Amino acid sequence: MKNITKRLLIILLCLSLSVSSLAGCGWQKNNSDSGQTQNYTSEENTAFTEFADGLFRETVSSDTLTLHSYLQHPENYGITEYTKGLGRYNTENPDDTSDIVNCLTALGSFDRSQLSASQQITYDQLKKYLETELEYCDLYLFNTSLSTTVGIQVQLPIIYAEYAFNELKDIDEYLSIIEDTDEYFASLINYETLRSENGYFMESSLAGQIIEQCRTFIDSANDGYLITTFEEKLDSFSELSEEEKNAYKERNKTAVSEHVIKGYEILADGLEKLKDTGKYSGGLCNYPNGQKYFEYLVDSEMGWDKTIEEYDKLLDSYITKNLLTIQGLMRKDPTIADKFDSFGFSLTEPMEILSDLKQKIADDFPAGPDVNYDVKYITEALQDYASPAMYFTPQIDNISNNSIYINPGSGSGSDIYTTLAHEGFPGHLYQITYFADSDPDLIRYLIEPGGYVEGWATYCEALSYQYADTGNAALNSMMQANYAAIMCIYGKVDIGVNYFGWTENDVYSFISQYGFTDRSIASQMYMQMISEPANYCQYVLGYVGFMELKKAASEKLGDSLNLKNFHKFILDMGPVQFDILFEHLDDLNKYQ
Repeated sequence: MKNITKRLLIILLCLSLSVSSLAGCGWQKNNSDSGQTQNYTSEENTAFTEFADGLFRETVSSDTLTLHSYLQHPENYGITEYTKGLGRYNTENPDDTSDIVNCLTALGSFDRSQLSASQQITYDQLKKYLETELEYCDLYLFNTSLSTTVGIQVQLPIIYAEYAFNELKDIDEYLSIIEDTDEYFASLINYETLRSENGYFMESSLAGQIIEQCRTFIDSANDGYLITTFEEKLDSFSELSEEEKNAYKERNKTAVSEHVIKGYEILADGLEKLKDTGKYSGGLCNYPNGQKYFEYLVDSEMGWDKTIEEYDKLLDSYITKNLLTIQGLMRKDPTIADKFDSFGFSLTEPMEILSDLKQKIADDFPAGPDVNYDVKYITEALQDYASPAMYFTPQIDNISNNSIYINPGSGSGSDIYTTLAHEGFPGHLYQITYFADSDPDLIRYLIEPGGYVEGWATYCEALSYQYADTGNAALNSMMQANYAAIMCIYGKVDIGVNYFGWTENDVYSFISQYGFTDRSIASQMYMQMISEPANYCQYVLGYVGFMELKKAASEKLGDSLNLKNFHKFILDMGPVQFDILFEHLDDLNKYQ
């Protein structure tokens, strides 16, 4: 299960570094009477902050990489001791839920009505998060860190390359981390062996793809970008002599050769041995309790009181709605379809696009903090497998340091504008730095629902089609509706394969209704959904959730609804489950 200790949200993708329980939660509320008259609310606020911050500290201290991803200066947050290395997968008692139960008990000791408004949101979110984890805790063996696009074997080299050297100790800690890569992957293979012994190992075709990815990385690693990125970062340290720098560079080369490459060899060889041990194939629903696990995946990311069947019908309605929008636009202007293939954005250079987006969103979105950002490119060895783009979440105490990675091997140049709207402004970069600037309870960084985070970015990506300088608003609207319809089709396929048991032929039958008659597309979609079940759902259902929220807001406020204020309400709430967003919808009144 995706316990808090396993939610490494460095690139807005859940990367499990250690399959373990929620951190200790040994906090006890002090209810002793000091004999002095005190403000009860103030006491409750202080005690809750101590509890939430303590849980945050315990959790991020579980391994060095997690700690560094969240904090530049952990000592400023009371963290002086932490587990060194990458952490280990728990194969001894992976079903232990005592930490979750203890946290729920501790949380229940607070009088919610006495907490501040922001603390009440944290309380509600944490309670729902923990209850969801506890409800589905018996399905822990479904969890895996390995998948074809967002798997740890793809993401780890990028995370290493992005590891910030803020001070000298970071260099030594980084080297100790990469020197732990082989032991970490050995631990992962032990966990995958446990999954295999219980019938949960992935099907052979997926294992084969991941093995190939590992082999490709191995072939390029010795003289690859883990060498060059390290040396570039090291050269910026004026405190080091040339002799010291050279010593570090040699240590890094040795670490890459003897630990990183060895780690990938351990992973590839281990997967080869396990490759044909899977008992089931196809979508999750073909596994015992697979439907229930899919429900967990969706519920944990959405937190919206809906069944999978209800989500499925909602997607049907949005596909129909967007197709009707396209048909209506074509009736008004029969020539608009001829312009479809020529649609594009005039800007193609990433930094220019981000600057343009930042300017164009000003009328529809509240001002965010002034932050720095840069654009980088995914190394060639990973381009065939990595996502089209990704945003690296900055450290909490260093929100100005923002990086977006673009995959040159994925998609076309015409997609870059909307992709950067998703990753940059007003998507991930803007939303996450806006949230960090509000100084939220620290624990909220660890329980951010993917439905909100990815749904918001998808919502923003759809909206960005309106920013195209085509001079044809109808064409922009048609492209927006087309994008939304396609996303909902992907969401339907995700549910179809993993919950209803669609075969590859079923996928083809479904998408061919909408003009996708190339069977290779159906095959690709089918394998994507098997490899990463519910991954598309967090994007698509999150997008639909925000659209439904906007509809509900319009019904409440009518013509008085202001789009900028609506967005400010969402951003001020920060990443929360959708039930919480809808419960607080009346708060919109104070924004009008």
